[in-house]
Amino acid sequence: GWLYRSIIISTAWQGGNHHLHNINNMNFVHRILKSSSASSSPTVHKLVQSELQHAKLIYFGEFHGESRIISFQTQLVKELTKCYASVAAASANNNSGSEKTDGDGPTLHLIMEHFSQDMQPILDRYQDTFHREPTEQQDEEENKAFEELVTSYNEQYGTEGHNLHPYRGLLQFCRESTANVSGSGSQGCKVKLHGGFIPRNQAARLNKEEYATKQEFFQEMSSKGYLPKEGEPMHHALFEKTGAESQMLRGSREHQLLIQSLMSGVDIYSPVENEEDIDGANENEKESRISRLYQAQLLKDHAMGYKIASLMIDHAIAGKADKYMVITGLGHLKHYTGVPDCVHGYLRQEALLNSNVQHRNVALDLLLSLNRPPIKSSVQRPSFSGIGSTLIGCQMMYEVYLEETYPPMVEAAAKAEDNEMEEDVKRKLLNDLYLRNPDLLDQYILNAEAVRGPLLQYSDGLAGFQRPCADFLFVYDEDDENEIDKAVLEEAELSGNNTQKCPFHHGKANENVDAKAETIEAYERVGQTAGLRGNAARAKAIMTYLGYTDSDLEYVAADIFNFQGVANPHTVANIQRGECVLDIGSGLGIDSFLAARNCGADMCNKDDVSEAPFVVGVDIAQSEVNHAMARAIDRGLVVPDRIRFIRGDVEKLNDALAKANLATDNLFDVCVSNGAFCLVPDKQKAFENVFKALRPGGRMAISTTTVSDPKQLDPSFEWPVCVKMFANLDELQAMCEGIGFKNVQIYDAESPLEGMELPADDEVVDSSDSSDKRFKIHGKYSDQYEFLQ
Repeated sequence: GWLYRSIIISTAWQGGNHHLHNINNMNFVHRILKSSSASSSPTVHKLVQSELQHAKLIYFGEFHGESRIISFQTQLVKELTKCYASVAAASANNNSGSEKTDGDGPTLHLIMEHFSQDMQPILDRYQDTFHREPTEQQDEEENKAFEELVTSYNEQYGTEGHNLHPYRGLLQFCRESTANVSGSGSQGCKVKLHGGFIPRNQAARLNKEEYATKQEFFQEMSSKGYLPKEGEPMHHALFEKTGAESQMLRGSREHQLLIQSLMSGVDIYSPVENEEDIDGANENEKESRISRLYQAQLLKDHAMGYKIASLMIDHAIAGKADKYMVITGLGHLKHYTGVPDCVHGYLRQEALLNSNVQHRNVALDLLLSLNRPPIKSSVQRPSFSGIGSTLIGCQMMYEVYLEETYPPMVEAAAKAEDNEMEEDVKRKLLNDLYLRNPDLLDQYILNAEAVRGPLLQYSDGLAGFQRPCADFLFVYDEDDENEIDKAVLEEAELSGNNTQKCPFHHGKANENVDAKAETIEAYERVGQTAGLRGNAARAKAIMTYLGYTDSDLEYVAADIFNFQGVANPHTVANIQRGECVLDIGSGLGIDSFLAARNCGADMCNKDDVSEAPFVVGVDIAQSEVNHAMARAIDRGLVVPDRIRFIRGDVEKLNDALAKANLATDNLFDVCVSNGAFCLVPDKQKAFENVFKALRPGGRMAISTTTVSDPKQLDPSFEWPVCVKMFANLDELQAMCEGIGFKNVQIYDAESPLEGMELPADDEVVDSSDSSDKRFKIHGKYSDQYEFLQ
């Protein structure tokens, strides 16, 4: 993945009085890294417009009380409410009331860890007592209301222990939003505050010997509404299947390792040989210290997950098109473990077991929606309700350790007494890097161990996480004294320091890493815009020229504009009925869907217990995997028994198959690939892995771009990294035969598209908003490579 940049004009922290105000007056060093793609946005407004507005549910993992994070949250909520109000108004005009909103306008439900669920009365009172007054009286009224909230929080309850003063600006905006909308008849968006966790004093009783059995404790918590009651469908998601008698809360190995690492500092992102060296990693150590601490953490996560799932179901049944944002400590959300996992678990059981058909359907719709990345509704029929979920995390800049890696800082430290830079020198160097060369700052951040592991290499370590630590990682300079003058920042912006450049040109040693990273970031962006309609006429023309038949095109149908490839491997793969097929670089799924038709997997029903046929698509971009999986479901294919898509790297194919609980050897009859091998740095390793995955007598059909002589690439040109990765045509046959392939045939042909007249682009987009456009690989850096024409 690469980066998502955003300039955030943040709230000032006024020392001593704990107030957050003057929200547009402070600027500080920060980056927003996007785990899956490279893109940039100059403002939070653009971040919301292009990404976050489409989400049904936004998780925000914070460090409590940090002023710069809270200022980001506050501005984010403000921008979301503006955007939601606009979209809801358009939705109301187009849907003629088919989507209801709460009261006079749409509602953003803000569920916060800082308030326990039993504090809902004081939150309701705080929001419901707002009245618009003259300015001076308004300030006095706001101060009084906030102080009453704090007093009730600390004295009437006194259980949670958070300092609410840093959140004052956020809470006051939520209060004002309710008054601005309620009873006005407008389509403005209000923010409804909710307590999220089980009360801390109640949670502390879990591991105390107050009860004859833990069952008594859980029954009491259920009776108070913090957890589902026995007999309810959601109760089936509360405990481990094997732990009903011992009352062990349901969790996961990955989540437990994450919690352990947060407490002990254990590295879970680097591979280890012996898991037993990790305390608590052994499945049998259910009563270990780590296990008890983990159960206490899980209790909070389950309470919040139950709260969120119940809210969403209730609102959806009532026909409300509301949206949701959760603010809690990052440890409760990281890698979509904890609270997100509990939300999914409760929705899943509701969808499976509720006796009410409407409840089951609503829960299933929510479950499928939250398993997707945010997807934009159509331009013709905008919808406020939203699809998908996303996760925002936070990281302090000091953990990047620039002073140990950035040469000017290293040099400055070497010259300083005791190798300690003066703070003002460090600030100047950091600010200069941020203002003048943000792309270089991005690279240093991504190469930092604290970022690279959780964000980019999350699946490689002991825990083997399925998703990155966050979809967006807010990396901020925690130095409250380091403020950048607004005029200086604006001047830097006008000088064009944020123009997009081709990343990763570090020299020969890093070419393989560079190519793979560039491939991931580009195709992640393709996957995220794949839901937008493309040019079907052009795609049809290209596929026809490449040898796809009319029946192929008819079968592909609505997916046609998502074709990706350089040729047609099916013409030589000759897939037969009953065969098992591996698709390397499956992309958005078209060749996998055709393979499913050819092998008969699309004719199987869910009750068919035979082992074959089936299709497995492997792709390096998670967003493409998500899109292809969603389309397979939409097309009525049996997922995952007959077709599935998994994230994986062909150079580590064994790992990808193993994580999907598939055999790593002798599993497939045929392997197809259309274009993926163009961008694989280590071709030898990739072919070896394909050979291992094929059964004896199996075959592969690989379509890939080659160069006849890599030495002819003029070294004086800065060639795109991908071009340097193209295979040497003269080496391919010997390479494959050396691995063990027999009857290797290479069909060498110039592209049939040379000089072809393609239909004009028929995409209909709003040219004023680039977020409406499908991302296309070719042309991303075209302005820099015009000399290659």
